[in-house]
This record gives sequence, C-alpha cells and structure tokens, in this order.
Amino acid sequence: MIDKVKALAAQNRAAKTAEDKAEVRRQMDALKESDPKAFAVAVGYMAKTTEQKVKELTMAEKFGEITDMVSMAYIAKAYFGKSRSWLAHKMNGNIVNGKASQFTPDELVTLRGALQDMAQKFGSLSLAI
Repeated sequence: MIDKVKALAAQNRAAKTAEDKAEVRRQMDALKESDPKAFAVAVGYMAKTTEQKVKELTMAEKFGEITDMVSMAYIAKAYFGKSRSWLAHKMNGNIVNGKASQFTPDELVTLRGALQDMAQKFGSLSLAI
C-alpha cells in the first residue's frame, strides 16, 4: 500500500493539468476505499518521512545565499575554533567516517549565537555609517 501511495503522490506532483490531478485524486479515493486502515498507515508513513526530510535539510540549504554573503571560514575559526572544511562538512551533511556529519545541539547553540553576534555587529555598523 505504501508503494502505491508513493507512486500516486509522485504522479500528483508530476500532473500538469486539473484533469490529471483529478484522476490521481480518483485513484487515491479508490485506494482509500479498498483498505482504509492500510491507506491511513501509508499516508501516516508518508507524512512522517516528509517531516523527517524537512528536518534533514542541510544547513547549507537553510542558509541559502547567506553563505555567499559572509565568510564561512571566519565563522568556523572565530566561533568554533575549527577549519572552514570542518564547517563545510557540517553545513553540507557530508559523509564523514561513514555517517552524515551534523551539528550537535551544542554546536547549533554556538551557530545561533554566532549569527546573532554578527547580526548585532552589522546592525551597529549600519547605524555608524
């Protein structure tokens, strides 16, 4: 059932016309009627995996153009005492020693503090100009 729901979800994302979307909806409704419990489990699974994917967005994806605006090497050295490559691994979720590199909760606190500190410095500079 999960595979069928996944396939229909992909088909819905690819649908270009209202008719295509209506056909997917009809198929979803038929699937739901055929086995309501299994359908509910499948949809719940899809929601949970989507939520997890959102949580797993790399920090670089969350930062967007900010990485072009500020020196990531400066952030790495000044706030973490680490190299730019260390920060790049964390930002991009690179595989290091067989697992995706992620910020620890303490490192996220440090990163938040770094961003707030830099925002304050930029704000002070903008007032001084």
